[in-house]
Amino acid sequence: MQENGLSKQEILKLLDEKLAKDLTYDSGSILGSMCTEPFELAKEVYIKYISKNLGDPGLFSGTTELEQEVIKELGELFHGNNLIGTFTTGGSEANLIAMRIAKKLHPEIKSPEVVVPTSAHVSFDKAADLLDIRLRKVNLKSNFELDLDHFSSLINDNTCGVVAVAGTTSLGIVDPIGEIGNIIEDKNIFFHVDAAFGGFVLPFLNLLNKKIPPWDFSVKNVDSLTADPHKMGLGVIPSGGFFLKNGEILEKTGFEIPYLAGGNFKHFHIVGTRPGASVIAFWVVLRSLGINGFKNVIKNCMNNTQYLTQRISEIEGIKLSVNPIMNVVGITTENGKSICDLDSRLRKKGWMLGKFEDFNLIRVVVMPHVTRAHLIKFTDDLEIVVKDLKLTC
Repeated sequence: MQENGLSKQEILKLLDEKLAKDLTYDSGSILGSMCTEPFELAKEVYIKYISKNLGDPGLFSGTTELEQEVIKELGELFHGNNLIGTFTTGGSEANLIAMRIAKKLHPEIKSPEVVVPTSAHVSFDKAADLLDIRLRKVNLKSNFELDLDHFSSLINDNTCGVVAVAGTTSLGIVDPIGEIGNIIEDKNIFFHVDAAFGGFVLPFLNLLNKKIPPWDFSVKNVDSLTADPHKMGLGVIPSGGFFLKNGEILEKTGFEIPYLAGGNFKHFHIVGTRPGASVIAFWVVLRSLGINGFKNVIKNCMNNTQYLTQRISEIEGIKLSVNPIMNVVGITTENGKSICDLDSRLRKKGWMLGKFEDFNLIRVVVMPHVTRAHLIKFTDDLEIVVKDLKLTC
């Protein structure tokens, strides 16, 4: 630290210089992120209420009521009745909370296991490490769909929980959640759905008449669900969400903090201090967009997704990994050659995609900040790179 403080102008100038290396969403180069530029009014509101701390909800009862209002509305969107829930720092914390609950509900299991798809998010590996849980990973078929026979074979007396994904990180695939619910029928196994990405896409795809199999609390055996407002919900970063069917679980497994100024309460959170401003900001997003506003956002993203898939089909040497269900597009080589060189060349041209070496694909997420003009430029560069690498041979 320096002895004397700088002026506002000096500080802002320094910041501009130091942050010049950061990419921006409006540049169009960020094609591999599942986050996007937050809704404008949400950013304004977030700054206004930045001092709200939901880690001590008794001091901020109005913000707490807003959070419960948002949870109730989203619960209805996810076909749940009388759900309880909470905002989190993101899907990773929400998934960690779910894994902890699965373990805590079965103290009799000395070596707890959770069955998860191979395509599940890395947050489950983190949670397993922290909670001393063994993950049993389910194979995928050649089309990247879940192998249900293998899933069923991994369930045993040590299984305390199972996980399904509604919108995989790699390809946006929705696991057969209804069938998984049938597999665990009457087995007293906690069932968590990770819809961190899909939670704010799938409900609106259904409203746009793209029929999606049941994936949320409409599947009766689903116990909890993750959905992130800071992804397709246009919330501020970070904003996650955890939703739970049975409120009694909070009393059984929640943490209690007796010394807070606002009073005693129970909570699921791994963190203590928790921003209330992100909740308020998302309340504003819901009020500003409404159902029809979200439908229009999703419709535009899917129209751009359709354009991208069409252009990929026109480029000899590459192909779609699968036909996209939502606005997540996987690209692989036609001849099976490693995708790494293609990813490297595209990065040199300024395109930031997601790379999945295990699946040999690069991924484009057609977020709201990705425009048709961005995709035209990207696919032109993609076609040049594919030819340069002689992937057509």
